[in-house]
Amino acid sequence: MSLISFLKIQAAINSNKKILKYNKHTKLQMEMPGYSVKMGFGLHVGWAIEGAIGSEFKIDASYLSPNVNMASRLEAATKQYGVPMLISGDMFAILSKPTS
Repeated sequence: MSLISFLKIQAAINSNKKILKYNKHTKLQMEMPGYSVKMGFGLHVGWAIEGAIGSEFKIDASYLSPNVNMASRLEAATKQYGVPMLISGDMFAILSKPTS
C-alpha cells in the first residue's frame, strides 16, 4: 500500500500545474539554478505507537518506535543519495514477487 501511495504522490507532483510552475519560476531559477520540486520517501515496516502530545491549547499526533525512526532516517538519506525513495530490507522482504 505504501508503495502505491508513493507512486501516486510522484505522479501528482510531476503533473500538478501549480507545483510545476515552481520549476520554471524565474526568480527561483536565478537564485537556485536547476531548482525543481522534489520529495523523498523512506519506507520501512513495523509497529508504532500513536499518541497525542501537547498542551490544552495545541495537540499534535506523534508516532513513536524504532521503526518510525528507521523510516525517518531512510527519508533523510534520499537527499544524500539523490533518489526519491529508499526501502529498508524488512520492507523489501514483504513485497510480493512481481513488485520486488
